[in-house]
Amino acid sequence: MITTVNLNPCVDRAIMVPSVSLGKFNLAEKTRVDIAGKGINVAVALSQLDVPVVCAGIGFDGDRAKLYEGLDGFGIPYDFVIAPGEMRTNIKILDMAKNEMTEINSRGEPVNKNVLDQFLEKLKVLGKTSDIVVLGGRLPNGSDVDYYKRCIEVLSEYPVKVFVDADGEPLKQAIVAKPFLIKPNAYELGKLFDEEVNTVEDAIRLSKRVIDRGVSVVCSSLGDQGAVIVDSKSVWYSPAMNVEPKGVQGAGDSMIAGICKAITEGLPIKEMLRYGTAAAAASLIREGTLLCQKTDFERLLPSVEISAYQ
Repeated sequence: MITTVNLNPCVDRAIMVPSVSLGKFNLAEKTRVDIAGKGINVAVALSQLDVPVVCAGIGFDGDRAKLYEGLDGFGIPYDFVIAPGEMRTNIKILDMAKNEMTEINSRGEPVNKNVLDQFLEKLKVLGKTSDIVVLGGRLPNGSDVDYYKRCIEVLSEYPVKVFVDADGEPLKQAIVAKPFLIKPNAYELGKLFDEEVNTVEDAIRLSKRVIDRGVSVVCSSLGDQGAVIVDSKSVWYSPAMNVEPKGVQGAGDSMIAGICKAITEGLPIKEMLRYGTAAAAASLIREGTLLCQKTDFERLLPSVEISAYQ
C-alpha cells in the first residue's frame, strides 16, 4: 500500500486567461476549483494509474466535508487528523499564450502542537501497512521545519520507503533522517547547496552529494532539459518528451506517482525514471491543474527515451 501525506491541504482555484495583462482587466476563458496539495495530487495521480493509495494528513473542521468529498470523488480512502479552521485557498493563473503559471499561495491556518503530535501517532499506525509513504508540500503553519524529519524517524521502525518532495529547510532537515528518495526540481536541488543548477551535469553532481548523505535515490526534474535519476551505482537521464503542454501544475506530483507505480511493479531505477517521465508528460498534456490519466501514461510510456549518463 502507498500512503501519501498532505499536512496542509488547500483549495486550488485555477484561472485560465488567454493572455495576462498585469494591472489591467483580464477575462478568464476557463476556471476550475480542486482540492489539492502535493499529497492529495500524488494520491489522485496514483488512483488514476490504478495504484492502491491512502491519503492521510491534517484537515480542518470548517470544511472537512469539502476535503472528504473531493477524495471520495476519486475513490481514494483517507485518514486525517482534524484541526480548527479552514483549508487555505491558492490562486493559479495560467497565461495560455505563454503557458506560464503564476501562483499566489496562502500559508493556511495555524496548527497547534497537539494536532501535530496526533498525526505522528497516526503515522505509526499507517507505517505498519505501508510499503511507500510520500511526504510532500508546504508544512502547516505552526510546525517546526524539522517536522518531515520527525515523520521519517517515526517511519524508520518499519520496512517502508519514504519519499520526500519538499523545499528549503524542511527538505534539508528531512535529508538528515535519510529518506529513500527525494524529488527536487532544479531550483530546489540547487538551494540545498546554495548553488544554481543550470545543466544536467550540475544536477548529477549535486545529486551525488545528496546520495553521500544517505539518501538512496535522487530524481531531479529539470524542466525542458528533462529529468535525471541517481543512486549510488548509476545515473540515468531522460530528455523532455515532445508533447504540447496545456498545463504545468502537477507534473512533478504525477512524476512521483509514476515512480511509485514502477516500484510497486518491482522495476529497477531505470524504469522508475521511465515511468516518472511518462506520468509527468501525461500530466502536461492536460489543461490547468489536471493530473495524468492511465490511458495517456500507457500511450506515452513506449516513447520515453532513457540512457545511462556518462
